[in-house]
Amino acid sequence: MHECKCLWPDVPLECIVSLGTGRYESDVKNTMTYTSLKTKLSNVINSATDTEEVHIMLDGLLPPDTYFRFNPVMCENIPLDESRNEKLDQLQLEGLKYIERNEEKMKKLAKILSQEKTTLQKINDWIKLKTDMYEGLPFFSKL
Repeated sequence: MHECKCLWPDVPLECIVSLGTGRYESDVKNTMTYTSLKTKLSNVINSATDTEEVHIMLDGLLPPDTYFRFNPVMCENIPLDESRNEKLDQLQLEGLKYIERNEEKMKKLAKILSQEKTTLQKINDWIKLKTDMYEGLPFFSKL
């Protein structure tokens, strides 16, 4: 969202699509408290890179049908650099199952992304484009 606002500061946000690499949620939660520096640093890094927390926040803040997150829950914690065929086949199968379970959500997103703009929106976009082209130039050069 920040990058969009930096690149297009005057364009309203219409849709955000977030594609995750999958997540693994272990049934076994570690209840032990570690005080080592390595563990503390790891916890800080994990909390700073927790995309699911960002997802929960955006999903609650943005208007309906604006934010779409796709991030399958994996049955095993498979690293991103995995190259064994049996693990890649497993990832592919889990991905296909996820697509099937989220077919309606994907159809809704496709409909939103492929909506034709109204004539008024097209005129507004054209005016905005022309305004941006001449921004900073003296008024007489616009004529």
